[in-house]
Amino acid sequence: QVPVTAARAPRPRRRARSCAVGVAVLALAIHWATRSRRQTAQIFLPWATSPVARRMAHAPFDTKKRQVFVVGNEAADVDSLVSAYALAPIFDGPDSEGVPLAQIPRKEFRLRGDGLALFKVAGSEVLADGSPARMRFWDEIDWDAVQLLEDRSVVLTDHNKMTDKVAGIFQGRVKLILDHHAKTNAHPDAEGEIVEGLGSACTLVAERLLSRSPALSEEVGRLLAGVILLDTRNFDLEEKKGTPRDLETFERLRAHVPGDLGQNGWYAALTEARRDVSHLSVEELLMLDMKAARVEGFDGEVAFAAMMTTVGDTVRRAGGAGELR
Repeated sequence: QVPVTAARAPRPRRRARSCAVGVAVLALAIHWATRSRRQTAQIFLPWATSPVARRMAHAPFDTKKRQVFVVGNEAADVDSLVSAYALAPIFDGPDSEGVPLAQIPRKEFRLRGDGLALFKVAGSEVLADGSPARMRFWDEIDWDAVQLLEDRSVVLTDHNKMTDKVAGIFQGRVKLILDHHAKTNAHPDAEGEIVEGLGSACTLVAERLLSRSPALSEEVGRLLAGVILLDTRNFDLEEKKGTPRDLETFERLRAHVPGDLGQNGWYAALTEARRDVSHLSVEELLMLDMKAARVEGFDGEVAFAAMMTTVGDTVRRAGGAGELR
């Protein structure tokens, strides 16, 4: 028997709740069957390199320059992705190269509907899967080669303590931190600005870029403005997510808000994109909210996921019940 844990959700009709629980059970069943056959949970941990990643893998670095990797947190939400993406170019120069980096495989970018929408409307160069071409993803980097780069360093955005996998490459090499979470004092020698309670890390990035040049590109300005809107819940006073500092920075970026939508319309569109899962496969839906834990007396991990779809819709999306085996 595999224990079932259903995610909490707003109180919908009883039928919708039972469907959500039913799909959570389905997720467990798929995971259990897969472990039994393969003795691995990797179907839910998609580290296998995707076709897109294979084309991008091991892109060469200019070894005549110092590489500065700019990385957001391991959740890789839009604040982390955009803050790293927008900040990295300031480290480009005759002797250095800024490398924006996400702590996820490229194939997982599709799970972030707000990211897909935001990079598209910003006019960023994107690949066929909608992911930003200029950003490097964890599964694309030849980390053995990176460790041979003696002058490598890392910049942390949207977090202030390296994850274990990042620390394994960059221990003692943190150059800068820009974050809005609680201080950990994990890297006391690094330069940084950690403002607890600020609405968005992109506010700090925008301030730094605007201090260098009051005119940002349409792409970067739109990316930063969109994330600040999302993170502050459109400065809704009841949400209490934004601060006067976030608002002041957003006003300096207001020219980059799409004129056909306006602030409120754009926020609504980005929020809807964040919730939209119509483009995801069943495997991706499971990955979207998948959690795994060890249970006493069970040799392995129990995985569970909440999906706000019916069992029937999930089966149809998979192409039939047989495809779920």
